[in-house]
Amino acid sequence: MANATARPTSADLLYLHTQTLELIEDLHAAVKTLPLSAATDETKFNLAFGELDHLHDALDGLATRIRRIMTE
Repeated sequence: MANATARPTSADLLYLHTQTLELIEDLHAAVKTLPLSAATDETKFNLAFGELDHLHDALDGLATRIRRIMTE
């Protein structure tokens, strides 16, 4: 991976892109497999969607990082 003195290579960008896609797949799988019973219990509902929120934040941060690298 690139460090403070080196620009990212195409391989670095491809790696970040692949990691982002894998996180998106994980998010899709997590949403798809949510049990309906979790939606009936407010605590479980908030916990499940709180975890999805954290995953979304990670994706958003990674996408921002990729955009920043691409425009440097």
